[in-house]
Amino acid sequence: MPNVFVIYSVNCWSKAFGAALMLATALGEPALAQVSSRFDGQYVGQLTLTKVRSGDCTEPPPGALYPLTISGGHVQFNYTPRFDTILRGTVDQNGIVNASRRLRKGSVSMVGRIQDNNATAHITSPSCEYTFQTNQ
Repeated sequence: MPNVFVIYSVNCWSKAFGAALMLATALGEPALAQVSSRFDGQYVGQLTLTKVRSGDCTEPPPGALYPLTISGGHVQFNYTPRFDTILRGTVDQNGIVNASRRLRKGSVSMVGRIQDNNATAHITSPSCEYTFQTNQ
């Protein structure tokens, strides 16, 4: 005959753990959403070619605008001058942006900051370096 006390204890523990996990999730999400949504929006700016390491680096067309989109702490940047790819990453509570994308040979990375509704970033690929700056 199974030990009823052991079965009861395990059931109670698992229910209590599940309830505690749900409560922690419910309490934690609003705080995270408040921090990450602080920077939500689309930041439109220009790219400037700052360095050619090797190969063919495309100078962005004059006046071309590129969108940096932030939603719920997640960043997306359409990096089109050379690789026609999408960089994805995060923004932290201080507005620090980190996004990247692996390529066949290396990766493209973006490191920047959102401050006072303006975005600035440095983009590095295996062959080129760019800066991103909003027009505000």
